[in-house]
Amino acid sequence: MQKTGNFKRLLFLSAFLCGYAISLAQQPLVDSVATLLKKDLADTARARAMIHLAKYTEPLDLKKAHDLYRSAADYALKKKLYYFAGMALRNDAMPYHRTSDYKTELTILREAIGYLEKQQTLPVHKKELGQAYNDLGNNFRSVDRYDTAVSYFLKGIAMQEEAGLSDMTVSYTNIAAIYQQMKLPAKQDEYSTKALAAAKGSKAPKSLFAGYLYRVHYYLEVENFDAAKKNLDTARLYLSNDYPFALTQTYYTLSGVTFQQLKQYDTAIKYYEKAYEHARENKSPWNMVEPKIQIGHIYNLIKKYPEAEAVTLQAVKMAEDGNFKGFMQEGYGLLSVIYEQMEKFREANDYTWKYSDLKDSIQANDRKEFALDLEKKYETEKKDNQLKLQKAELKQKDIYNYILLGGALVIVVLASLFYRNYRQRQKFQQQRINELETQQQLTATEAVLKGEEQERSRLAKDLHDGLGGMLSGIKYSLNTMKGNLVMTPGNAQAFERSIDMLDSSIKEMRRVAHNMMPEALVKFGLDTALKDFCNDINQSGALKVNYQSIGLEENTTDELVAVSIYRIVQELVNNAIRHAAATTALVQVTRTNDIISITVEDDGKGFDSNLVKQAKGIGWTNIRNRVEFLKGKIDVQSQPGQGTSVLIEIKP
Repeated sequence: MQKTGNFKRLLFLSAFLCGYAISLAQQPLVDSVATLLKKDLADTARARAMIHLAKYTEPLDLKKAHDLYRSAADYALKKKLYYFAGMALRNDAMPYHRTSDYKTELTILREAIGYLEKQQTLPVHKKELGQAYNDLGNNFRSVDRYDTAVSYFLKGIAMQEEAGLSDMTVSYTNIAAIYQQMKLPAKQDEYSTKALAAAKGSKAPKSLFAGYLYRVHYYLEVENFDAAKKNLDTARLYLSNDYPFALTQTYYTLSGVTFQQLKQYDTAIKYYEKAYEHARENKSPWNMVEPKIQIGHIYNLIKKYPEAEAVTLQAVKMAEDGNFKGFMQEGYGLLSVIYEQMEKFREANDYTWKYSDLKDSIQANDRKEFALDLEKKYETEKKDNQLKLQKAELKQKDIYNYILLGGALVIVVLASLFYRNYRQRQKFQQQRINELETQQQLTATEAVLKGEEQERSRLAKDLHDGLGGMLSGIKYSLNTMKGNLVMTPGNAQAFERSIDMLDSSIKEMRRVAHNMMPEALVKFGLDTALKDFCNDINQSGALKVNYQSIGLEENTTDELVAVSIYRIVQELVNNAIRHAAATTALVQVTRTNDIISITVEDDGKGFDSNLVKQAKGIGWTNIRNRVEFLKGKIDVQSQPGQGTSVLIEIKP
């Protein structure tokens, strides 16, 4: 839980932030550009100045900066300056990436690229488009769509080469970052080496600094900490105060990680503190959180639990204020470990639940809108003073207790230990009782579901093999008799209608038998059965169903689980037809690692989703029972007139 989180965020620092500098605006710069805009300027000069005003405003007032970027884009479009419109929107998208609002970033970037592609006459135009492609690659990389990310990074590289860009360090580090996340260290090594070679070719100190830093990151990933230290020492030769904030911030953070892995904890803490102060001075709340969490990890490792608790709580508070969910998740996980070591089991349990809930929320990030405020001012000094005051009060209280209680302390400690052990035994006993009750409920549910499916299967076979065979025999006999009978034209017509009705009955009987136990599910597996079911619905004309599946190609799903999933999808689609009056529906089933996700959405009339919890109909009851049996979770989102979306996640 800790290692993965650390390296993933460090990757974000060393790759993405090397590519983009945070504009360190000051009020005089804002005032200067505002004064310039009051003058009579050429269209291109005015568009460029409006973009600069938004950049300088961004660290001071992010919401206002977004409005200014949009105003600059609108002005550029009015003057048909597509290059400046795309530039304004690309800069507008950057803050959304830093706050993990990838959905909004993607929407704005696509709009920006649309305008940039309209104007490609000068090298500077191609360079801007190449950078926008790189931004889009970073967006898809952040949501684990690596193949799409690589394609956009390659398009960015091609565009930058066409523009004559000599230093490709950032582009190579971006692709290397993807291979790191794909756990392909050989490819990461290849492209991080290319990045360093490109930096050496440019002979630019800043590029060399960035190139060596990314080699540090690679060696940290493969746990060659001595090599990481060697490259870090080389990078230090090119360190300069003139570099963008992000590049220097990456250096301090990677230095802390390197010395942490070398178990030189005092030096590691020193660099993490530098990273924190550097981020605070540059008004970057997101980058203030990471160093504090790492310091919390170190204190936990060296068993300084009170210090670990204090610094991690500070980091979590900053993460919560900024709504930085990745840091919040890691902080909750670390606090649960710290409190467990301190034997504060209630607090440990609380933070374990927070960690689990937030992890589920992050996995469903594409279904939620996050309102992030990146420019909150942190009252760090005040918080530090409050912590110091609390520690001083606790220390005085401890001394006072030692003086007054003296020998009674031993009795209190023994009584506390006895009580704690008693409570712990009670807790374990209750937990065991709950587990047994749950197991009994699951066993009963499994028996009911198996019996239900066995009965369905028996009835389906009886209908198909018994009644179906009899009806087919009758049809054959009637067809044979037809040639030997002498009938009036009216009787002949009635005879033909009877044969047609018999044929329709046979088809309807086979359809019912197929619904009760689809033959494709038994023979070919869940994916084929669901595909056939959706095709049957489409052919019936009752509903247009779009079926999508990922990871179900191999027929490895347990038969009882597959049948339960099939019944759930069948019931949800039938609900969309019978109750929602829907015209279209989406059925999506994906399997990632050990988790199967089921999504059924329709454009029907919707309903109040709060009523589902109280629904006592057979359909929803069956769905809930099957989800509970599969130890899954169900989320229903619906409002009157806005359709229905049902998300189910199970871990078979």
